[in-house]
Amino acid sequence: MVANLPYYITTPIIMGLFEEHVPVESITVMVQKEVADRMQTGPGNKDYGALSLAVQYYAKPYIVANVPPNCFMPRPKVGSAVIRLTCHERPPVAVEDERLMFDIIRASFNQRRKTLANGLNNSDKIAFPKEVIMDAIEQLGKGASVRGESLTLEEFARLSNALAQRPCLGGDF
Repeated sequence: MVANLPYYITTPIIMGLFEEHVPVESITVMVQKEVADRMQTGPGNKDYGALSLAVQYYAKPYIVANVPPNCFMPRPKVGSAVIRLTCHERPPVAVEDERLMFDIIRASFNQRRKTLANGLNNSDKIAFPKEVIMDAIEQLGKGASVRGESLTLEEFARLSNALAQRPCLGGDF
């Protein structure tokens, strides 16, 4: 799929294609430069977040070209980039419950300044006792002060799989 979409709907459309498992080999689209950077960055970078992890779960992102504002008329205030998302045949990590993993990822970045345990504990989507959450984080070899922004996709998958094996509050997930 190749597209030049309005920037405000690009991310929802890309994520919709991924989440619905639409059978495409790759997606090439022009996006705001900042969004392209967020799609391909890794842990420890200020731009790293839920979008980075979601895109990298479904595809390998690669910035094909940077497009400066002076290439457009009228000239926008932001730079653009053409990004190619080459879809994985299979996700790079094995996850028992995709929805749970993405709920964990979103909760981890909704309150970036909180520790991972507090972010998950404060989320209405994560229904596990704090002790269970702490135990799963410790299984990763991470301390209590770890933040979501320092975890890799593989570590989020392992955390999700550990929690998927545990009983949650209020019954089954």
